[in-house]
Amino acid sequence: MKFKQVQRLLLTFLVFVLSQILLSQNLEKILILHWNDFHSQNVPMRSICSDTPCYVGGTANLLGLINKFRSEEKNVLVLNAGDDFQGTPISSLTKGRSQIELMNLINPDAMTLGNHEFDYGRDALEENLKLAKFKVICANLWDKRKGNLFTKPYTVKNLGKAKVGVIGLTTPELFKLSLRENLKDLELLDIEKVTRQYINELKTKEKVDLIIALTHLGVQADSLLAVKFPEIKIIIGGHSHTVLKEPKIVNGVIICQAGSRGEYLGYLEAMIDVDGDSVYSYKGKLIRVVEGTVKPDEVALKKVEELEKMVDKEFGQVIGKLEVDWKRNFYGESNLGNWEADVMREFAKTDIAFQNSGGLRKDLPKGDIKVRDIWEINPFGNTFVVFEVDGKTLRKMMEWQASGKAELMQVSGIKVVFDSRKKIGERIISIEVGGKPLDENRIYSIVTNNWVADHLYDLFGIPQNSVKIKNLGVVDRDIFIEAVKKQKVIKSEVEGRIIDLAKQKEEIKNEY
Repeated sequence: MKFKQVQRLLLTFLVFVLSQILLSQNLEKILILHWNDFHSQNVPMRSICSDTPCYVGGTANLLGLINKFRSEEKNVLVLNAGDDFQGTPISSLTKGRSQIELMNLINPDAMTLGNHEFDYGRDALEENLKLAKFKVICANLWDKRKGNLFTKPYTVKNLGKAKVGVIGLTTPELFKLSLRENLKDLELLDIEKVTRQYINELKTKEKVDLIIALTHLGVQADSLLAVKFPEIKIIIGGHSHTVLKEPKIVNGVIICQAGSRGEYLGYLEAMIDVDGDSVYSYKGKLIRVVEGTVKPDEVALKKVEELEKMVDKEFGQVIGKLEVDWKRNFYGESNLGNWEADVMREFAKTDIAFQNSGGLRKDLPKGDIKVRDIWEINPFGNTFVVFEVDGKTLRKMMEWQASGKAELMQVSGIKVVFDSRKKIGERIISIEVGGKPLDENRIYSIVTNNWVADHLYDLFGIPQNSVKIKNLGVVDRDIFIEAVKKQKVIKSEVEGRIIDLAKQKEEIKNEY
């Protein structure tokens, strides 16, 4: 017998043996489709696909892709990892109702709560959730008014022979990320305790074959969760907007996340060992939701058009022209941050302005500036507030900012030079206010927004009650819109208001 014939016989025998092994095991294939941090991007976004302009995302395209897999596969589990609210005008105008109406069309098997679901207040969220026809789950948020969890902690679904339990978890930084007045009578529970509690309940009471955590924690926190709870076999996450093109494996746990704004649909195919309560094998990827590659859902398309008509007339108005791209920078000074901080300081007539970098929600290419653009850059409806500090306190605030412990502020009226290589507390090299060295005995006036003022210790390291805060009662984006109309043509630049000598040295080094 020839060698090749022997090879074929051996291969045939191996295939037969493997197939018998698989038949002897109690396996069930499931497909998990997931997305996160949609931020009300109901309309497709401009992008580049293989060096060619294209449009990606959008509710109708996302649902069209989900529909395709639902029609092709038997056991499909559809999960949304939170932050569907906030990001475009329609979400703000309807206080999130638009997103609930659209998700009713998608009909996910479960959604967990992100921090932005609370941007319009807990009462508005509760009213919206009454309209939801899908399961909303969160195991670590307690409602003091009801003496119970804010939502159900988990959901259970039978997928063929496999019984699957999904636990919802939201970020433990919820009170740092949201306005406290939006979280009235809510309390975060210890994640480890509730996770252990509901793992046990799902195993003993529900007798599930697979436990999935649907989280709004971020990839790093998901990894820690996987280390502590290997009983969770799959984590479908959100919050950090991470594009995991293939699953991350930590302690044997499969971790997935699909970027943000509906650009990708997460796809995880898993073979479940029903008897062993484990994942026998898996295959995961992200599918880019490119317009034209799949038929959009017509009902969702009509609903999005209906919602957008509510905002088009007012928000489509061109109010100015941008000569250079506005670009954000979470870790340093940005030209967009400079422009907004300057507008704030001019409006409030203060010495200094602080705008949190995370409050700027999108870049804007040069060209026409529309009302809609300003709403999408500043979607939160924050109001301007003013307060005063002495120079000594201001130095402490800037030391805290230079420590890397807090979200970086975009600034106006102040120039800060620091060195991140030095010890925390000794990093500030110089501070100038209004072009003059900081005077520790002088009183300085500051304008910022109410979210920043609500998190003074987190952002600046000063006690919340150490300053007297006056709310000016004006919404930030209204002032920015008027400023664009007044200036007409805008060319803002990075000017060296925030300088880290360590980064400067590294940049010089990289030039050679």
